[in-house]
Amino acid sequence: MTKKYKGIIIKGSGKFFEKTSCALNFIERKSKRNFNKIKIYLNSIRQARQSGMNLSRAEFHVSNSAASHSTEWYASIIIHDVHHYYLHHIKKLKWEPKNFLKHEHLCLDEQLRFLKKIKSYPYIIQHLKKSYKRGYWRPSYQKSHKSW
Repeated sequence: MTKKYKGIIIKGSGKFFEKTSCALNFIERKSKRNFNKIKIYLNSIRQARQSGMNLSRAEFHVSNSAASHSTEWYASIIIHDVHHYYLHHIKKLKWEPKNFLKHEHLCLDEQLRFLKKIKSYPYIIQHLKKSYKRGYWRPSYQKSHKSW
């Protein structure tokens, strides 16, 4: 099923559309800046087996587990991944091995800024802060996630 939320194409089940439109609505209410950025730089959000931004298509692939978290967490990961697109295409900080760490940290910073702005639960903010030490942007991990 394909539907739109204020011009953003959402591809997936009815439940996925509901969760995604709820997250987008949350962003729109809490941060006009982030919502406008999403409207400019994101073509679509697609239900997928694993999450990640397809930079060539401006399409965010979202796993069921990612979409099933709280609305504020799902909203924050949309913001995170749209920032990848923004850095890669607009700021010309390419998503390539020499930039993975910087790229990921800038996206985590953007996500954290949003979570702090909405006064998210401290455990959510602490969980995100631990992400700075995880290595999912490292080349060894990236080889198994080529769509990113």
